[in-house]
Amino acid sequence: MTTPHHLAATAAAWSLQAALAALETAAKAAIAAAVDGDRSGDIAIPSQVFGRRHGLGGHGDPTADAALGAWAPGRPDPHAQALGDLLRALDPIAGLLPGAPGMDPVTRIRRAIPAMSPLAAERTAQALRRLDEVARRTLRIGPARTPLVGVPCPAPGCGQRRLEVTTCGPEPDRAVMCAACAGIWPRALVLGAVAGVA
Repeated sequence: MTTPHHLAATAAAWSLQAALAALETAAKAAIAAAVDGDRSGDIAIPSQVFGRRHGLGGHGDPTADAALGAWAPGRPDPHAQALGDLLRALDPIAGLLPGAPGMDPVTRIRRAIPAMSPLAAERTAQALRRLDEVARRTLRIGPARTPLVGVPCPAPGCGQRRLEVTTCGPEPDRAVMCAACAGIWPRALVLGAVAGVA
């Protein structure tokens, strides 16, 4: 069953996964700078390998253990700290869902979304959106959406031209959202109905 809540939860999961990957890249860059001798911004890592058993790329990061002893801990790197905090917040949610042990928590949640009840999907979407906002605030980037210019909202009674398309994840999982009425639809449904929209 696919409801607007399922669409919102899936879009939020893809957006959060992209934000976590960007946080991990920024944290690794800070470690690389510290290992290479640039200690202008000493960092401390809040947990082993950024709070996960495996990196987002599918493998552990052995650099973290080497980097821990490479300098005296100072002010925590905001990217590493946020990544660890977010992953710790995701673990209890993902731990309740089926999936392979050690699987990335966002992937585990995303794969479970289609089988969720609408209420569970709605609450999952809310939780993932909150975590995504924290990650993107730390990264100083905006939401993973782009305006859909010149297309009216398909919701009855709305019709405003304030649609946005999500930009993360595969195209079949992307959604179109209305900033005016908060409606959400599959990307293919809205764009397929509008001739000439790329």
